Amino acid sequence: MSVDISVIIPLYNKGEFIERTLKSVAAQDISNWECIIFISENPGNWKLIFQKNSGQTSARNHGVRLAQGTYLAFLDADDLWPNNKLRLQFEALETDHSTVLVLSAFAIFKDHNTTARVVRHKDPFKMNKRWLLMSGFGGGLESVGMMRQGVLSDEELFDSALSTSSGLDLSLRLAEFGKIILLPEIGLYYRINAGQWHADTNELGRNLDILCERYQNRFSQNLARSHSAYLFWISARGNGAKYLVISVVRSLFTLRNGQLSILANLIWRNIASSRLGKSMRNETLSAISKLDS
Repeated sequence: MSVDISVIIPLYNKGEFIERTLKSVAAQDISNWECIIFISENPGNWKLIFQKNSGQTSARNHGVRLAQGTYLAFLDADDLWPNNKLRLQFEALETDHSTVLVLSAFAIFKDHNTTARVVRHKDPFKMNKRWLLMSGFGGGLESVGMMRQGVLSDEELFDSALSTSSGLDLSLRLAEFGKIILLPEIGLYYRINAGQWHADTNELGRNLDILCERYQNRFSQNLARSHSAYLFWISARGNGAKYLVISVVRSLFTLRNGQLSILANLIWRNIASSRLGKSMRNETLSAISKLDS
């Protein structure tokens, strides 16, 4: 029997979360899927693969090469899916065959008692642009994306030269081949925890240098200036609240417009996601509590 969806989960040092992640996959209200995951044993429609740790990008590409599904869905080993995630994205791809990628809204959480922020994109072009500029939230492709198999002929869908930004790169490439659909329903509960790739500013900087060279002509904005400003504010925040305030004042007095523009965008995105999270507080916290128990 053919498989509709291949779910690909790279796993390394996420043992405390993986059981709940797998339960959220097993609870999906659609059944014709397979799950490719790098673990030792588990019954059911799981493909259990072992390889020497060589990063999430390598693991995802390994999974893609083994996948038999018409569609590919990606999930990190510490995140959670609501039970209708696969079905809604599958229906979107089946309905419109010009669609190459489906993303959904997602909630960002750290624990069960804190109001989750909710990110909901409306325009795929603006999403990719702001994601590349580091001025807005990304699409979360590595944990909430479902794409059509065979759209890209590359042996590696996720560029092995990238780590933190491989999902962004894939989203930008897929946009050249067809539609990207953004579903309004929450399709992912994204967990914030220690040791995540995005917290490594040195690695992020290396990734951004590659993306700047690769996509510098995709949009009219100055990518290098935008990336430099983003890394500046990440570094300033990491040095504490006092240093961050001093950095803001200095930028105001020296009229560093690039830095101020990125800061304004970062503040606004957090305000917007927090407002949406508060409006959906009961729904998101209840769902997270059930899935993460």
